[in-house]
Amino acid sequence: MSRFFFPFSFFLRRFLPALGIAAAVFSLVYGVYLPFRKSSAYINAIRNLQTAKSLTEVIAGYDRAFKIPSPVGGEELAKFASYDVLNMISNPRQPEEVSRELVRYIEQYAFHNNVRHLLAIAQLHATLWQRFQKDEDYVTAERYYRDAYAIGPKLPPVLFGLLNLYGAHGDTAKAEEIGNEIVRYWPTATDVGNALLKAREAPSSATTTL
Repeated sequence: MSRFFFPFSFFLRRFLPALGIAAAVFSLVYGVYLPFRKSSAYINAIRNLQTAKSLTEVIAGYDRAFKIPSPVGGEELAKFASYDVLNMISNPRQPEEVSRELVRYIEQYAFHNNVRHLLAIAQLHATLWQRFQKDEDYVTAERYYRDAYAIGPKLPPVLFGLLNLYGAHGDTAKAEEIGNEIVRYWPTATDVGNALLKAREAPSSATTTL
């Protein structure tokens, strides 16, 4: 019996500490170093926005952050980068082609099971619609808001996002439906009336359906 257990005890004494060190190094690399590199790359991408001379340079900066294989940070990076894109495409001097390319770029990194990501992408398409008045942008914005609604039907950002979208589009029936839902949850909500009034006063072009 002693001969049988000797190799195993020898293994424990000689190799178990080495395995522990290897596990610690692995944890440091994947739990600390790679997330640090990812966040640092994102910070550099933001800094480079002021000096970038082309859309290619802007995307290259974000690419460096997104392509770092960190086990954490991807969700946060996509969320914050979508806010950056929103600021860029909200600039009235931003060309349509550039705005659309930025939205297409960040959209590929969205987590479609994450309400915050869905809301961010919905807002991007709503901004494209408001700026360029192309109906497909409205349709896409509504779809993303509805996807977020399917996950969090009682979340205020989801409901008010839909309400404001329908109000701006002049879709009175849908605006009233969402507005009534909001009032059921929050009877003192004051923004509902303004959105409904806006829907009634908007041009009657709200015939788009999914």
